[in-house]
Amino acid sequence: MKTHLIVAAFVAGLMAVWPADRAPETVTRAQFGGPDVAINEIAWAGTVANSADEWIELRNNTSQEIDLTGYELRWGDGEIAIRFDAEATSDSNAVEVRQTTIPADGFLLLERTDDEAIQDVEAEVIYTGALSNGGEALQLLDADGDVVDEVNANGGEWPAGAASDGEVPYASMERIDPEADSDDDNWAANDGVIRNGTDNEGNLINGTPKAENSQKDTN
Repeated sequence: MKTHLIVAAFVAGLMAVWPADRAPETVTRAQFGGPDVAINEIAWAGTVANSADEWIELRNNTSQEIDLTGYELRWGDGEIAIRFDAEATSDSNAVEVRQTTIPADGFLLLERTDDEAIQDVEAEVIYTGALSNGGEALQLLDADGDVVDEVNANGGEWPAGAASDGEVPYASMERIDPEADSDDDNWAANDGVIRNGTDNEGNLINGTPKAENSQKDTN
């Protein structure tokens, strides 16, 4: 009985100092480290059907929907800039932005040139501009111009993924832990077993567009 009285008094004390019209803030996973929105997967070599069918996936690491309006994804020393605005502008490589929001714990897919790179997975953004097979530094910036996430910052060879000569050909580059920093050792090539989607010739994609990565850290 005494324990119950102590607990009740403690709760009453909290109620007294917590404003009645204020709810506790939602704590999201990203608050414990890593970016809210991560560059999660990069198909820099394209697909078996077409090496130009490149695609990029972003992941929302939080429990809340995020509006990417005004965000930019850049590479090629900033010459390629995809702006997440509903209307395409002359200084953006975005051809069509179908959706600017990224669902809680969800994905947003960008496909190069058209929506045919992955036949059965719809892209939210269509863009122009190739990724170099030799490597690129990618940056995701928010509407204030602050860097949200950065991949392969030195612009050297890609830390993972493969072209036609890979053990798994045209394997995408997958982030192992999307909530951790994007160091080179946090990336791996798709394993060729866990896959999602088909290319424009019906071949299984050696990647996981808009699905959990094959190399995702489950610890």
